[in-house]
Amino acid sequence: MNIGVLGTGVVGAALSGGFAGLGHQVKVGTRDPASAKAKELAAKLGGRIGVVSFADAAAFADVAVLATLWSGTESAIRLAGSKNLAGKVVIDATNPWCSRPARRRRSRSVTPTPAASRCSVGCRARSWSRRSTSSETPTW
Repeated sequence: MNIGVLGTGVVGAALSGGFAGLGHQVKVGTRDPASAKAKELAAKLGGRIGVVSFADAAAFADVAVLATLWSGTESAIRLAGSKNLAGKVVIDATNPWCSRPARRRRSRSVTPTPAASRCSVGCRARSWSRRSTSSETPTW
């Protein structure tokens, strides 16, 4: 099966290697296929994969895997092209989390609850309170 992985980070690299190890044809999409990171990934996986643009990986794929940073997800989808993804299975391996926490105002009268927030780089993410009793709260 032809797998197009959109993203060259830790998750994209792990999934690409796993799919290639199972005998699938894999192309990894990136903004810049000539970048040092892209070349390093191709060398690490021993030529079992091709590193191409997001659009080329999406066009190649029978199944596309979205494995980008949350802050870059919308851009990666736009660069992949809706025509290239139309009618295909798309596996979303993104995690709506940002490594840069938002600055928060201190308030003694408000107990934080699950809510959408914006991190310092502008991405949207769910923030969870450790004191919340919501059934949606993850186990800490």
